[in-house]
Amino acid sequence: MIDAVAAARYNVRPLLPGPEAALRETVLRLGLPAERLTALATHGTVEALAVQGLASDQTRVLERVLHPRGGVVLSNADGRNALLLAPLMVMGELPAALAEWSETAEALGLAIGEVLMARAATPAPLRAGDHVLDFSKRTLVMGILNVTPDSFAGDALHGDVGATVERAREFVAGGADVLDIGGESTRPNAEPIDAREEMARVLPAVRAVCAAVPLPVSVDTRKAEVAAAAVDEGAVIVNDVWGLRGDAAMVDLIAARPHVALIAMHNQRGTQYGDLMEDICAALRDSVRIAQAHGVGAERIVVDPGFGFAKNAAQNLELMRRLRELRGLGRPVLLGPSRKHTIGAILGGLPPQQRVEGTLALLALAVE
Repeated sequence: MIDAVAAARYNVRPLLPGPEAALRETVLRLGLPAERLTALATHGTVEALAVQGLASDQTRVLERVLHPRGGVVLSNADGRNALLLAPLMVMGELPAALAEWSETAEALGLAIGEVLMARAATPAPLRAGDHVLDFSKRTLVMGILNVTPDSFAGDALHGDVGATVERAREFVAGGADVLDIGGESTRPNAEPIDAREEMARVLPAVRAVCAAVPLPVSVDTRKAEVAAAAVDEGAVIVNDVWGLRGDAAMVDLIAARPHVALIAMHNQRGTQYGDLMEDICAALRDSVRIAQAHGVGAERIVVDPGFGFAKNAAQNLELMRRLRELRGLGRPVLLGPSRKHTIGAILGGLPPQQRVEGTLALLALAVE
């Protein structure tokens, strides 16, 4: 199995199946003239992989291996980033062919091979405490329990443990598979709170919900101190909105509790991106790398591209359009668009309470 460092370096992304515009944009972003777009007509309908972090000799090896087999390598001026276009069978043979050249070429081939296998496979079941989340039969559903006083969606359950438990039971009856409890608002411009205040909100809810319902409970927090206390109360998943790149103590906390699973979300400061999905995938791969470096195996990790976090409306829609590129990470993908601002913007400024249909539409697209 490829190590997380190599996976993060090459950040291989499958661009097909996916929007043709994403292929065209990838070619143009390499700095190539528009005439090179003709390569897509010949090769792009079969298999397309975006690769970054290449050494110049690796780019040359790719060209020597793919060209005689009917493929093509489109790269930027320094050869670090490339788009590989080839028939599916040729791409499947690429890892073995690269292994014959050198150790570095072999590492690249392993990264490509893992992405090809991950794209075609269902993620393995994920264990969280005594629970097993099986992704092979249907899309799983997470119920959100906001114990904040200022939820943007108007569904806050702050200070009312009884109402929180009742909502949890409603989620169970409605078919939810996981419950997520959060005590600090992550809406734009929300006032941050300290760990003591967050624990006062979260811990009674976690304790009561874990005792009342048979589902695995996730704690939504960016603070290791809060996560540790919630796990002690029964939570078996930590949903880190900074993907282990915020609180440095978070990864050690999870590593020390092998029964706990991790949701690593993409987040950043600001909304500036080079290529949106390239940057998101790279950040999520880095989260996996950090986890594995501290003994948290990839089999314990779910990734979340962070819909509505550090992304404007256009970027959120771009994320939805290119969601399939996340399949190359080989991990279960969590998506949380429920009633967020982008939906309201699309629907002419509707408030959160009137965004249910828009939420359902995005979820249907995501499942597809």
